[in-house]
Amino acid sequence: MEGAGPTHYLLTEDSRHTCQDGDGRGVLAAAVTGLVVAAAFSPDHVWRVGAVGAVALAAVPLVAGDAEGGLRRLGTGLLGLVWLGGLAVLAPLGTLGLALFAAVSIADVVAYFAGQRLGGPRLSPLSPAKRWSGTLCGAAAGLAVLALLSAWSWPAAAAVAVGGPAGDLVESLVKRGAGVKDSGRWLAGAGGLLDRIDSLVGALVVLIVLG
Repeated sequence: MEGAGPTHYLLTEDSRHTCQDGDGRGVLAAAVTGLVVAAAFSPDHVWRVGAVGAVALAAVPLVAGDAEGGLRRLGTGLLGLVWLGGLAVLAPLGTLGLALFAAVSIADVVAYFAGQRLGGPRLSPLSPAKRWSGTLCGAAAGLAVLALLSAWSWPAAAAVAVGGPAGDLVESLVKRGAGVKDSGRWLAGAGGLLDRIDSLVGALVVLIVLG
């Protein structure tokens, strides 16, 4: 365009990077969805689907020729695949997965309100608003839900009491590293869509480790 100056160039570059990031999020969403579907209907092919997803995520910055931020985008994409891939465990878990979801959700709500009301020491510098008092009250509430739903086991208890808060902190770590408030534009203002499931993903990861 005749007369286009540096401002036009920067806007064009910014638009290009925004578009590329959108492509990466779309590929990541498709890869995680593929893992969940494979776990539900063809468990023997989960690793193959995961490998295809990883290759697809690597292809995004390669095809775009993103020399400046390609490595960062590749790393965050693969981290997202590994972390969110824990959701694939939900399908094989059946009723235990539903109980875990209920327990973690209740624990999140109780932790938020109890922490605000009781105050006390901060849980972590990663999330200054979270308090130990809220985390402990939330864990107790989550364990009570497991007991009420007859889903109590030591791995499930550890998943709710430890994995849930850990997942929340991992999401806070990612957001602080990215310099954003919301993890995404889905449900923006409520922390982003990933903020609604971060505790559940953390709980599922712990459950996988403990078997």
